[in-house]
Amino acid sequence: MEKESKNPGSPDAEGDEPASQGAASACAGETEGTGLLREVKQEVKAQVFHNTGYLRLDFFTLFWLFVGGCVFGLVVETAFHAIVYGGLESRAGLVWGPFSPIYGVGAVALTLFLNRFYHSHNLVIFLVAMVVGSALEYVTSWGMEFFWGAIAWDYTGTFGSINGRTNFAFGMMWGLLGLVWVRVILPMVKQAFSHVDAKSALARALTAAMTVFLAVDVVVTVLALDREGQRAVGVPAATWEQRFFDEHFPDSFLQSRMQNMSVYGKK
Repeated sequence: MEKESKNPGSPDAEGDEPASQGAASACAGETEGTGLLREVKQEVKAQVFHNTGYLRLDFFTLFWLFVGGCVFGLVVETAFHAIVYGGLESRAGLVWGPFSPIYGVGAVALTLFLNRFYHSHNLVIFLVAMVVGSALEYVTSWGMEFFWGAIAWDYTGTFGSINGRTNFAFGMMWGLLGLVWVRVILPMVKQAFSHVDAKSALARALTAAMTVFLAVDVVVTVLALDREGQRAVGVPAATWEQRFFDEHFPDSFLQSRMQNMSVYGKK
């Protein structure tokens, strides 16, 4: 017995048509989603491998971005702590000068990673900055604890905490900072550096002098923290270097200088 063919105008035929349309729409949606993902990948690839970047990067530019980040970051963190928690607290990261190197490194890292994404969507910039900043914060926290037994922050128990070294809230702050950095700071930096002759004798002399000073500052800070960690676990001063740091960089000085850091020494 032959099957009865359906009249195109019958209810059964009408019921089949929306189903086929729904399947077609789903297929089209899937194709569009795949196409969007492909476009995003192509954009990232183009920005990373074929874009020369918004800002011309060289040692002079990156070095002074580092210095500016160290100073500006310390000012912002000090003001933030005063407003949120009340009272002023020294949150410097080096034994001399108004410098917090994590922000200097952050400024350089954000510039290196985001310079090529200047023309990208704000969401892309935000996400890249969030990942870069969170990774930097995690590695810095791990490094301080591994080398000196030092803890400057602990986010244990907060939402999105990763081993207490970073969390979701501060990741969002890094993302926002990266967006501000690209959209506001980098144009200002480009404008400012357009008026500076990096090859002039004065610029070279200032850069060289500041490089030497910061290099000494970093080395002395590392050695001072290392000796503070030794004192924390009861290691006596047996060499002239240990006696030097005990005399010139005692716990009282370091604790007053870096009030947000606690050094327990390597166990």
